[in-house]
Amino acid sequence: MFSFLKKNSAFFIPYFIFLLAGGAILLLWNKTDIHLFINSYHNTIADLFFSNWTNLGLGIMILPVALILAFIRFRYVIISVIGFVMSGLLNDILKMLFHSSRPSIIFSDLHQPLYHVPNVEMYADYSFPSGHATTSFCMFCLLALYTKNNLLKTVYFIIALLIAYSRMYLSEHFLKDVYTGSIIGVSCALLSYYWVMNAKIFNRFAERLDKPLIILKSKREK
Repeated sequence: MFSFLKKNSAFFIPYFIFLLAGGAILLLWNKTDIHLFINSYHNTIADLFFSNWTNLGLGIMILPVALILAFIRFRYVIISVIGFVMSGLLNDILKMLFHSSRPSIIFSDLHQPLYHVPNVEMYADYSFPSGHATTSFCMFCLLALYTKNNLLKTVYFIIALLIAYSRMYLSEHFLKDVYTGSIIGVSCALLSYYWVMNAKIFNRFAERLDKPLIILKSKREK
């Protein structure tokens, strides 16, 4: 496991730093104080950026990702779909169990005004954990595992982190929501990757799985 983490340290070192820093913040301050601090920093450019960037964390993003992976390696498609389904189910189960209110409701009850980004629909329930953070960290953690390029691994972490931050910037989630979502996403990504890469049931068909699912043929080959 250590060698595996070391091989992918360009993703996991910044992620572990995020976990340590985020965990310390959650221990030292309550969720409303943390959110008010985040909510106090905003501008027009950030409003536009995060209101669009957050869409990269939608569950439907698994479709274009899976399509692209189909041209690379069929096994990667299977890993990604299993990781996505696993993380999505766990996230939804926790949402139903906790049924926690979103920031807009919490601060409305406290009679504390919040800055809301224009034209962004505010949700009321199922705040914990963040589905966008779960999806993005699962998806981009897997993409980091698929590539050998260390720069890309770090870029994938930054993309996932910005998606998670967008949920707080838009006042859709608290820090603990995206923090927990990231753990669910990364954990499910690692579990699905390890299982599909090592299980006999998949390795029995290794010759087929380790080739592209979709192969584009040139005119000469035709």
